[in-house]
Amino acid sequence: MSARQQPTEVHHVARLAAAIAALIAVATALPLLLPALPGAGLALWEVRRRHPELPPRHYYRSRGAWLLAIAGTASSAAFWAAAWAHDHAPMPAIACAVLAAGAAFLTIRLIEGRIMKSILELIPAGQRETLTGFLAGRDPAIAAGGAVADLSGLDPATVADAIRQRVIGQDAAVDQSVALVFRRSKLRRPHKPVATLLYVGATGAGKTELAKAMADTLFDGRLIRVDCAELSQSHSTQRLIGAPPGYVGSDQGGWLCRELGKARTGVLLFDEIEKAHPDVLTTVMALLDEARLTEQSTGTTYSATGFAIVLTSNAAASDIAQIVAVSSDGPERAGRVKDALRGAGFRAEVLARVDVVQPFGDLSRAAVAEIVGLFLHKFAQDVGVEIRSVDAALLIDLIQKREKLQGYGVREVVRLVESAVVDGLLEERDAGYRAVAIAIRDEQVVVAGVE
Repeated sequence: MSARQQPTEVHHVARLAAAIAALIAVATALPLLLPALPGAGLALWEVRRRHPELPPRHYYRSRGAWLLAIAGTASSAAFWAAAWAHDHAPMPAIACAVLAAGAAFLTIRLIEGRIMKSILELIPAGQRETLTGFLAGRDPAIAAGGAVADLSGLDPATVADAIRQRVIGQDAAVDQSVALVFRRSKLRRPHKPVATLLYVGATGAGKTELAKAMADTLFDGRLIRVDCAELSQSHSTQRLIGAPPGYVGSDQGGWLCRELGKARTGVLLFDEIEKAHPDVLTTVMALLDEARLTEQSTGTTYSATGFAIVLTSNAAASDIAQIVAVSSDGPERAGRVKDALRGAGFRAEVLARVDVVQPFGDLSRAAVAEIVGLFLHKFAQDVGVEIRSVDAALLIDLIQKREKLQGYGVREVVRLVESAVVDGLLEERDAGYRAVAIAIRDEQVVVAGVE
């Protein structure tokens, strides 16, 4: 016999000895156990009758030992009470009768589930609301509870610098927006969003880009964008808060409600808010005022306390550009900007609910030059080449073209840059060059590879 085999055979012998001992014990105690079987069997039958939907093992594994022991005790004690009474031994008979009655009472309580604690009592106090909502039919992934925007680990100056690298020529708007969000995030405002900002001015001035940059730098990219041009009808509110109960689509809930519940914190952007239907604006005002949105189909209230809410608008863009050009920042300019918005049909109650109305002025030529450079480098990076030099004439030409198409904003600058250089960048890359120089020759843009 090897050393490896010996423990296995010893184990088998031990198991056999234990089985023999158990059989002897059962045979010896059988007369005492027989009176307990009727009570235990009755208890098991009653549990099965009360919970037919559960396989027996699911119920008996959790309560089985207690159930069998107590029910068996009741049955056995009742038997011995009768036996002692038959033998004219009153004291033992009374003691067994009391034991039988108590055990029977506990058996009934156990079957009814009153001995064991409710599962809800075993849930930590901070988690009970989530479970209760789920049991009522709400998904815990979209819980309605408000969240707090924690910006304590961020430095305002660093955040502002990072955003200014993306939003060119709007330093005042960047600085004021970042300062407001950081300041408000430190206040205790349980029924208010982190901040509400209205960005107004010409298209392409950087309003939407600033909202995106804030989401990326402050909230790890959590951005909910609502294109208000798609919400021009009265029924558009159903996209935000769902259809009323009984209507088509009511089972799907409100898209915006669900997005708020999933993200919990971030930037909530209503782009081109002036294009939204008045009913949609009424819904939005509840968010601006009390940071809450109620889903029609379920009645669940979702919180936006962890969001910075940004509205953008192109209303009265030309008037606002003139105001910014001739007025310095301050209460007087803010009042003139609001008057221009109201004259363009903007609702006064919306203006009253925003913390800051931030006008975006027209971009200077220097800002446009920086934007051209930004996209030149971006396109070169996408192609896989490096730009070594750029002819000044190219920048002048692109800026002049942009001024002729000023109403189209930065988007037109991007198209101009792409059409001017991307084909040349691709040709030089395919020719084996990894660096290029961009020049103007005979009024044509020339991209030439350099070693």
